[in-house]
Parts: sequence; structure tokens; C-alpha cells
Amino acid sequence: KEPAPGTTQHFISMAASGMLTHMLVYGLTGSKRRAFGAVLFTIPISTLMSIRDQAMDYEKWKEMASLRNKGVPDRFMPYRCKYDWTDY
Repeated sequence: KEPAPGTTQHFISMAASGMLTHMLVYGLTGSKRRAFGAVLFTIPISTLMSIRDQAMDYEKWKEMASLRNKGVPDRFMPYRCKYDWTDY
């Protein structure tokens, strides 16, 4: 089974936020241990935010299912979804 449409973006954002957090904390404190601890604290937060964003986007997509079935073009939809959920 294919992964959810936002999986790739989730892993990229998680890695980027981890690297930026490590650089910031290590730059401010000079301690590798504190920087690694901050990364371990940041990864779950990034994951929860990404999952929440994907769930909200999926709910918007489900709300617009009736409009898509009627043949309304994408530019006239009330919301714009980030991910394509058609095959999911």
C-alpha cells in the first residue's frame, strides 16, 4: 500500500527542524548533549503537527467530495487542499 500523500513532506520537515534545532541549541550553549536533547524534544512535536495538518487537509478534501462529484473546477472550490487524496 502506498503511504499517505504527506509522508515525504513530513520526513523532510522533521529532518529540517531537527537539524535547525541542533544548530541553534549547540550554537547557543556549546553542549552537544543539550542539543541532542532538544532534537529529541522537537521531533515528536514536529510529528504531531504534521499529522494534525494532514488530518485537517483530509477533512477538507472529504468536505469537497460532493463538489468534485458535481464537476466543479478546482479554482471554484472553497478550500485548496495541500495533498492529493484521490488514491488514498
